[in-house]
Amino acid sequence: MHHRNTIDILSFFYHRGMIISPDSITNHPAMKNVYLRAEDIDFELKTLPDRPEPSRILMSSPDFFNVSEAINKFMTNGAGNLNVVDREKAFQQWSNIRWHYESLGYTVSVLRSQDGLDDIVFSANQSFPFMDRKTGKPAVIMSNMRKEKRKPEVAYFHTWYRRHGYEVFYLKNCSFESNGDALWYPGKYLIISGFGSHEHHRTDLAALYQIAEIIDCPVVGIELTHPDFYHLNTTLAIIDHETCIAYKPGVGKEGHKILETFFKHIIDVDKSDAYDHFACNAFSLDGHTVLIQKTAKKTIKKLEAFGKHVIPVDTSEFIKSGGSVFCMKMKVY
Repeated sequence: MHHRNTIDILSFFYHRGMIISPDSITNHPAMKNVYLRAEDIDFELKTLPDRPEPSRILMSSPDFFNVSEAINKFMTNGAGNLNVVDREKAFQQWSNIRWHYESLGYTVSVLRSQDGLDDIVFSANQSFPFMDRKTGKPAVIMSNMRKEKRKPEVAYFHTWYRRHGYEVFYLKNCSFESNGDALWYPGKYLIISGFGSHEHHRTDLAALYQIAEIIDCPVVGIELTHPDFYHLNTTLAIIDHETCIAYKPGVGKEGHKILETFFKHIIDVDKSDAYDHFACNAFSLDGHTVLIQKTAKKTIKKLEAFGKHVIPVDTSEFIKSGGSVFCMKMKVY
C-alpha cells in the first residue's frame, strides 16, 4: 500500500476515534473490501450478492441553473470567460430527458431547484442511495461536496430522503460526490469509484473505506490523475455487465486494467467525444437503452454496433457547466 494512501486511511480511523497502527491497517475489516489495483482483486462477480435496481428516477429542475463560478475546466470558453447559459433552452433540454424516462415507464420525482444553487440540477452528486441488506430497507449516504458553492445542495436531498423513509448516513472528514464517482456494477453489490486530488477531483480515498464499511460491499477504487476529469462519470460509463465506455487518458493505465477485470468490452471514446460532447456521461437505463449527448456521433455508432438502443438527446446547455445526461438524474427506490 502506498504511503500516501496509508496516511489518508489512518486519518479516517483517527477521526472515528479508532487507534490502529500502519502494520495492522490491512488486517482491519474495513480494509478488506477496498481494492486499488487490478492485481489485488480477489473475488469473482458471481460470488457477490445480487442487488435490486431502483425503479424510480429523481431529478432536480433547472429553474436557476447557471454558470456563475468556474469549478471545472468545462465552465469556461476558449477565451477563459464563463460560459453563458440559455436557461429557457436548458429547461427544454431537461424536460425532454424527463419525458424520455416517463415514456419508458419510469416514475420521475422532481426536487424543486433553489435560487443561488446553480448546480443542484446535477442530481447524481448529492446522495448515494442503496438497499440495506441488513434491514431490507432503502438507505442513503449523503455527499460531502468538495466545492463550497455546492455544499448547501445536500440538505434539500436529505429532506427528500427523510420524507421517503430512507435511513440516512453521513461520511466524516472527507469529500464524496456520489454518482459523480461511485458507480454501481449492474445488478451486484459492487461499487467502482473514482478518487483523486483535493485540487482537481471531488472524492477522497478515505470516502471509499467508509462506504465499504456502511454498505458492506467491495469498493474498487480508480485513482483519477488527469486534472480535467474531476469525476469518474466524465470519463467512464457502465453500460451493462459486460460493456463500458471509457476515455482511456481519463481513467489512467491502472484504471483501465481494473476495467479489463470486470468488462469484456471496453468501448474507447476519442478525445473529441470525451471533451466536446461528454460521451462518457451517457446513462444506460437497463443495459440496453442508452441516453447520450446527440453530437457524440462516434460513440453512438460504436454503441449501436453492440446492439444498444441509443436515444440521442441534447444537453448542450448543461455541458457548459461540465455535465450531461448521467449527471442529471439519480435512480432511487
